[in-house]
Amino acid sequence: MYKNILSSAILGLMILGSSESYGSSFDSRQINNADKEVQLAAVRQEYRAIQFIKNPGVEAQLIAVNKNYHAIKYIHNPAKEAQIAAVKKSYHALQYIENPTKEAQLAAVKQSHQAIGFIENPDKDVQMAAVEHSYYAIKYIKDPDVDVVKVYYKILMDKK
Repeated sequence: MYKNILSSAILGLMILGSSESYGSSFDSRQINNADKEVQLAAVRQEYRAIQFIKNPGVEAQLIAVNKNYHAIKYIHNPAKEAQIAAVKKSYHALQYIENPTKEAQLAAVKQSHQAIGFIENPDKDVQMAAVEHSYYAIKYIKDPDVDVVKVYYKILMDKK
């Protein structure tokens, strides 16, 4: 019961803090020290509560991104597991991750070749995965690797 009351209070403060009509701002220090159960209860009720939790645990991150992939944009340095879960829900999540892991990049380009456009300087493996998924990916790669270009042309020739 305590965690439900506390998580409801957190959500209430979150709502008040995001409302300019109240003239106050939410003080995130109020949940910086929240224990795991309070974090989990808060994000189960509202995924956006993750933005008010300093250093949320992996489980809280996963709950939030599984509710809505947009939650990833509220997490500073998201865990690898949260990155992958978010991009599996939608490759668009990749645009909100500052330094996506290679695994998250690969998961995104395997979902859609357009995801490569959200990756700054993708390595050869990520480029290759995108082009193998769809040869159209080549147009989203700023400086494709020579081997990736060869695969692109091979795919084109095989289509004829």
